[in-house]
Parts: sequence; structure tokens; C-alpha cells
Amino acid sequence: MTRTVWFIAEHEEGTLHSGAGELAAAARGLEAEAVAVVCGADGQAVANQAALVADRVILIEDPTLAGCSADAWGQAIVQAASQQSPAAILLPHSPLGRELAPLLAVRLESGMISDCIELEWADGLVGTRSVYRRKLVARERVTGDAPAVATCQRGAFTAGAPGVVGTVQRLEVEIDAARIRTRRISLEHAEPGEQDITEADVIVAGGRGFGDKENFALVGELASALGGAAAASRPVVDQGWVPHDRQVGSSGVTVRPKLYFALGISGAIQHIVGRRESDIIVAVNKDPQAPIFEYAHYGIVDDVLKVVPALIAAVTS
Repeated sequence: MTRTVWFIAEHEEGTLHSGAGELAAAARGLEAEAVAVVCGADGQAVANQAALVADRVILIEDPTLAGCSADAWGQAIVQAASQQSPAAILLPHSPLGRELAPLLAVRLESGMISDCIELEWADGLVGTRSVYRRKLVARERVTGDAPAVATCQRGAFTAGAPGVVGTVQRLEVEIDAARIRTRRISLEHAEPGEQDITEADVIVAGGRGFGDKENFALVGELASALGGAAAASRPVVDQGWVPHDRQVGSSGVTVRPKLYFALGISGAIQHIVGRRESDIIVAVNKDPQAPIFEYAHYGIVDDVLKVVPALIAAVTS
């Protein structure tokens, strides 16, 4: 490997976030050693979990690092990066990542690319991201010798199978508590809702072909019958039939399920880019010329209002 790329291992209550494997894969895709950086007051348990997905783990422990404070973590990571000079630092495009990434870029005097859906190394870190309300795709490069910083969209990278357990290296840093401006006071979990579509193995997505919100309820019924998650195309979200967190596509989220149903969806490129890495795609559309059939492994040319109830009956019988 020609370079070392760090990824920040976000964690909660002693548990590594599931997206860590995706960041490790993104780092390895750069032909780099994937190094997890674990910050915490007592991070050994998280470091052991990170070692299952990373080539190596850097563990930084200090009482001030409790609670995922960007101010505290930023100090620790900048000091560590100054000591070891990674080629790049990757973060999840999460609330913590969106706060921490620009802080790191400023303090390291480097460039930053946010919400990346692809990464490559070509005379520096090159990230692909959606711009102009996700109507266009841009490729951006971070130049210079300082570690490049990037946040990665959840679901855009596929986590690899566990390999050799990485070694854990403890690193000492000095945290100035007076520079920590924000602290977590408490953590409250929201009531469990629908399954996160970025983590679902089976996704049933519906489009305008259902006609109205009442008919669209069939999408949820089929998803429930299959033990999967319900999703939608942008026109459905724009109509207010489902919330935005159900939207798949360039203006929504990227998904990589094992089985993806595209029901009543024409197949505009904005939707295609959001689920192009699905293992198996099943499309149902009454228009035989619909672009969705160019990407589907299996296709049914018929009205979704006829096909979906039959599928539900077949699955539940």
C-alpha cells in the first residue's frame, strides 16, 4: 500500500457505528492502509470492535473526549495527524462528521470535500459529490501536502468482509479543556420508527405509478410482508406521500440492498444513481419503454395496482 488513510470511528455508548465498515472500504479503495481513529474517555471496547474492520486502530483516550464533542475530538485528531501525517481523513456525513470535518480542515490547513459518493486518488484525494440541489455531479480534488478531509455519504461504499484483526496503538495527546466550547449534556433516543433504508437488505420503492397516497400504502404492505423497508422516488416525496428520509436517489440517499423493488418508477437517472449497486433489481411498470427496465434484472410490464396486491398475497399466503 502506498499511503495511509484514517477514518474517524464514530461510536455511541460503547458501540461502534455500523458505518465504520463502509469508511474502511472507502479508505482501502484508495489503495491505502485503512486506519480507524477511536476517541473516547474509555475507548478500548470500541477500539476492539474497530480492529475487526480496520487494518490498524489508533486509540486516543482522555476524560475530555467523552460525549463526541467536536471541539475535544478535533484537538485530539489534529495532534495525532501532526504526528503521523495520514494522506487523508474520512468521516461519516453524520451530524458529528459535518461539524468535525471543517474544523479539522481549517486546523490542518487543508481542503475538504463533503458528502462524497465516490473517492479516488489522482494527484490528491478526488471526491465525487452531488451539487446544485443534487441536479449535477461534481468531482473535486484536494491538493497540497496536508491530510485531505472528506465526509462520505452513508450507503455509498460497500463494507468488505472482516479480514485480519488490526492492531491497536495507543496515542497520547494533550487536550486544552478551556477550548472545548460545547459539551453533551444528555442523550435521548427517539422512538423506534421504520427501518433505516440505508441498512435494509430488502427495499420496496414506489413511484408515481401508484397514482395517489392511498394506493401508495401498498408499498409499505409489501415491504412489511418481505421484512424489508419502504422507500420512494423523488416525485412521491415531493407530493408529500412519504417523508424525505424514504427517498432513494441523487437528492435522497444511496442504498445497496440485496433485493430492490422499483414499482411504478420510470427510472430517471437521479433515481438510478441512488440504488445502482443493488444485488437484484425487480421492476414493475406498465410502460415497456420505461428506462428502469434497462437496469432491472427482472421486469414485469403491467400495472402496479394489479401486480403488487398479487405479490403481497403470494408472500403472505
